[in-house]
Amino acid sequence: MCARETPVAEFKVGTYLCPTKKTVVILKATSPLPFHEWPFVVEKCEVCGEKHMLQSEDVEHPPAFGYE
Repeated sequence: MCARETPVAEFKVGTYLCPTKKTVVILKATSPLPFHEWPFVVEKCEVCGEKHMLQSEDVEHPPAFGYE
């Protein structure tokens, strides 16, 4: 019997500016941002459909320890 693949949940880890359309896009991932290596690869942008390679300075995210 084959095991079913369970979908992996993605959640918002930040935002970035799409270099093609110049629109703010929500960045979703399966794990928190500190666990990813840079450059962060977006396989298919939700706005333009292209592949993007983001550097850490390209991603805006909330502070790791919350707002003071």
